[in-house]
Amino acid sequence: MRKTKSVARALPPSLTQSLGHLPLSGTYTLLDSSAAASRLGISKATLYAYVSRGLLSATTDASDPRVRRYSSFEIERLLRRKEGGRQREQHSMAALSEGLPVLDTALSCARDGQPIYRGQSALDLAEQASAEDIARLLWQFDAAIDPFAGPAPTLGAPWHSLCATLPAGHNTRTLALFATALGDLHGPSWLPDGPALAQACAAHLRALIASFLASPPSDQPLHCQFREAWQLPAAADPLLRRALVLVADHEMNMVSFTARCLASVNASLGAALLAAMCNITANFNGGSCEQVEALWDELAAAADLDAALMRRLDRGAGLPGFNHMSYPAGDPRARMLLAECSHMPGADSAGLAQSIAPAVERLTGWKPSIDFALVSLRRALGAPANAALSLQMAGRGIGVLAHILEQRRSGQRLWVAARYTGP
Repeated sequence: MRKTKSVARALPPSLTQSLGHLPLSGTYTLLDSSAAASRLGISKATLYAYVSRGLLSATTDASDPRVRRYSSFEIERLLRRKEGGRQREQHSMAALSEGLPVLDTALSCARDGQPIYRGQSALDLAEQASAEDIARLLWQFDAAIDPFAGPAPTLGAPWHSLCATLPAGHNTRTLALFATALGDLHGPSWLPDGPALAQACAAHLRALIASFLASPPSDQPLHCQFREAWQLPAAADPLLRRALVLVADHEMNMVSFTARCLASVNASLGAALLAAMCNITANFNGGSCEQVEALWDELAAAADLDAALMRRLDRGAGLPGFNHMSYPAGDPRARMLLAECSHMPGADSAGLAQSIAPAVERLTGWKPSIDFALVSLRRALGAPANAALSLQMAGRGIGVLAHILEQRRSGQRLWVAARYTGP
């Protein structure tokens, strides 16, 4: 049996300079195929495949032309690359599953218990700003450009036909209507960043609102469109305006991330916005509006509020609409809306809201989130049953379009690699 032959050689200067931070020796050893395969933990066949793929180089033994030898330096470098790849995979998987920050954004954040839009308090903005004002702030076109200066888009006969035939009150109707509206909207990926793109964003937002309300697009203020479609009194305007401002955006969430992924590969405005809106049936942190509506109905029918809450907790049903992880001390957006609701003499008054929230906090320490506040608003106003979710997702369209624009302007492509684990 031939013995393994080792030859110590100095590293070539080019390789020495390319090492960077790798703590490898200044000499390397030439190993035969058995020793090289053993060091890599692979078979000889795989070793030869590595050579054919260019991952390793093989040199002829000067004393025996039949023998091929492999550089220990290249083998160690390959091992380090493999280990580094595994660590990167682990870090990437952790980032996806644990929600670690992976993208930079200048749009919104939650800091010190306060929601922030481009460095400004969303709560302060909600005192006076309109939804259109927030769109202008987040979209950040040139100051001389007003995205909402133009008329509302005109949608064709197929859209109007669907409005008349699809059943009301179901999320899929909104998605079907907006998907149909895209045929009448112009927002290709090549549209230059300027007046045309600004007007396209406004047109898409107005068409989205129209699809939620199943009424033709309008150039009226967004909160007025909701009030008129739901046949509410003028006194509802301040509440609807504040709600739209407060839900316009919130950090990097699944809704905005979905849109950014498509925008990064040059999808149209409409395609990216539609993809984001498909999250309408998902459950987010704090619970979804539909789950809160069901909780509200259950508690409203209970003779003993505390006992009903404890029964839910005992069976592990949870309490949707409470305990938002971004606001350990309580969601300030919910506090603002609930305070407004307490002054509304609506059909389903805020009295129960004022009872539920204190009872939950007394039992669990949890505080209401924006979902609970939107349901309270919907009931205080006597708006349609799906109004809370419609208001939330339609308003979020402002932020989604801002994320699409920010992603386009960054020029960064987003993608994820798969690791096959099948047979």
